[in-house]
Amino acid sequence: MNDLHKMNDLHKKLKSLRRERKINLEAIEKRTKIDIKYLKAIENGKFEILPSTYIRLFLKAYCVEIGADPIDALYQLDELINNGKKSNKSDEEILPIIDVNEDVDESSKIESSKNPYQKKSEWLKGFSMILLLLFSIYIIKKIVSSDDNLSLAKNISETSNLNPITDFELINDFIIDKTNSGSLDVDPPYMVKIISRKDDIWMRTETDSSLPIENILNSSKQDNFSFVKRFELLVNPTKNIDIFWNGQLIPYLESTKNPAKINLNGINRTITIQHFVPQN
Repeated sequence: MNDLHKMNDLHKKLKSLRRERKINLEAIEKRTKIDIKYLKAIENGKFEILPSTYIRLFLKAYCVEIGADPIDALYQLDELINNGKKSNKSDEEILPIIDVNEDVDESSKIESSKNPYQKKSEWLKGFSMILLLLFSIYIIKKIVSSDDNLSLAKNISETSNLNPITDFELINDFIIDKTNSGSLDVDPPYMVKIISRKDDIWMRTETDSSLPIENILNSSKQDNFSFVKRFELLVNPTKNIDIFWNGQLIPYLESTKNPAKINLNGINRTITIQHFVPQN
């Protein structure tokens, strides 16, 4: 975590971009529910203040709000962490001098190509079209066959028992019960196989610097993924599932009715598993 203190260049660009677009921190705090002290820590380059488990989530949410490219910012974060581990240098390492006057120009490297308000307007138009399309499909199905509606209702009922979970819910409603870590003797290319032995499960995967993808893995089914440096899995619940990394069963994963977060580090070949329980 000490290596994160070196992110002078990135945090200055982000802060400069926010000021250019006249977005205040209080508005970001209200929309994202991220404490303003963590937002200020991001802009001041004091990343060690942020909870280590959620540093990527906070940085990503902040970038989206100010119109920056979250994938580029997370990539820079990953590169910095990995380079810091390889060099094994102390926190007192001398940084190159950054010209403050160039912050505004350099901020364009990570900002998105469109104004955030323009993006929101286009998003609303697209969302309205999707709603209209879904409503039209629903009406057509209702006219054509009532049996299709009964089948759809049955599928919704079956999946309603699953509990999708957001990172904010994970922060507010759960606490970490235990953390298990270890390593496996695996070599690239890296492949991950997830098998649900008995029940349907909800899961969210994040590979390297890509955006998270949610999915439902049905009973007795499996899903496969490939990655280079990092693979993150949030699953709920963890009952009756097996996870394999290059054919080796990942240990430490307990079968519970609660969520768990699994991180695979392809650089160090390490595994970290966090088991969560409800706060109350």
